[in-house]
Amino acid sequence: MSRARDPPPPSGAPLAARSSGRRRSARLVTELAGQRVATDMGGSVLDQLLALTLLSQADDLLPSRLEQLRQQRTALAAALAEHLPHWTWQQPPGGLSLWVDLGEPIASALAERSLDHGVRIESGAHFAPDPGLFEQRLRIPYTVPPDTLNEAIRRMATALADGLPQASTGRHPHWIA
Repeated sequence: MSRARDPPPPSGAPLAARSSGRRRSARLVTELAGQRVATDMGGSVLDQLLALTLLSQADDLLPSRLEQLRQQRTALAAALAEHLPHWTWQQPPGGLSLWVDLGEPIASALAERSLDHGVRIESGAHFAPDPGLFEQRLRIPYTVPPDTLNEAIRRMATALADGLPQASTGRHPHWIA
């Protein structure tokens, strides 16, 4: 059974969208779209469907993922202890990163120099409410495989040993929302 189609709009009439089989004015559609953008705190429909699927499988997926993250956190701590033993940190009760205290305000300079060694890391100041705070800290995620974590920390230790610039040359403090 085919559905009857509405006749096309008269020439020069604004384009409209359909909702529940009814035509809506282009102005209303634009207004509704603007409201959605302004108030939609969620992701795309595809992202929401994927999240729903993953949540329904959480009992099966979560234990192995938690174990993987624990192993990666342990690997990061071991790499720090081996390559940068003078840095300190506390094992977090949750989350996906370690906040590492460098002992001195060198985080931005180290992040900049580490980039030259193939490691992208942001200084703690990047995550602070005010630029300059947490300049003695790095936020190091442990979301990559243990070998990658070890190599990244080894390269950061090399960057530190090569010497840091006195002042940051191109990066400016900024906030992340």
